[in-house]
Amino acid sequence: MLQVRLRGLALDQSGSPVVILEVDKSNKGFGIWIGPFEAESLAIAVSGKEFPRPLTYDLFSNAVQAAGGKFDKVVIHSVRDNVYFANLIIINSDGETVPLDARPSDCLVLAVKNSIPVFVEEKVYEESAINLEDLQQEEKEKSDDPEAFKEFVSQFDIEDFKRYLQRKKRDQDEDSSS
Repeated sequence: MLQVRLRGLALDQSGSPVVILEVDKSNKGFGIWIGPFEAESLAIAVSGKEFPRPLTYDLFSNAVQAAGGKFDKVVIHSVRDNVYFANLIIINSDGETVPLDARPSDCLVLAVKNSIPVFVEEKVYEESAINLEDLQQEEKEKSDDPEAFKEFVSQFDIEDFKRYLQRKKRDQDEDSSS
């Protein structure tokens, strides 16, 4: 297994959210397309924003901890038909390792919120890896700050993103009714 880190969250040319994961100490990584609500949750998690009441991911984290469990790691273990599969590995109160089937997007939000390491199986990496040097050059041109992603998230306006998604859905609905 190879450890990966969250490199960024972006919108592709069609406006779909993509999480870019980078293998540590390399210029290679891969993208996982996620839903808009998961992208919003990930952006909130990265920003470190606190809410007066627990969000769904907070509730799950609290439930695992209240049951005496702890998060161990996330493993992105396979990809089929461009769909990635992951396990959230939890250590239960008896010290047993329990893998939970989960969407990578949910795992990434939990990983950010709970400082859980994220790994990818080598076969997935070999099948999906792309060279991120071009992306790196674009980032460098935009900012020499290695914390550019955190800065992006801190300026990320969730309400603007919601309006964008509503416009996109409206456009798609109009296209499908034509």
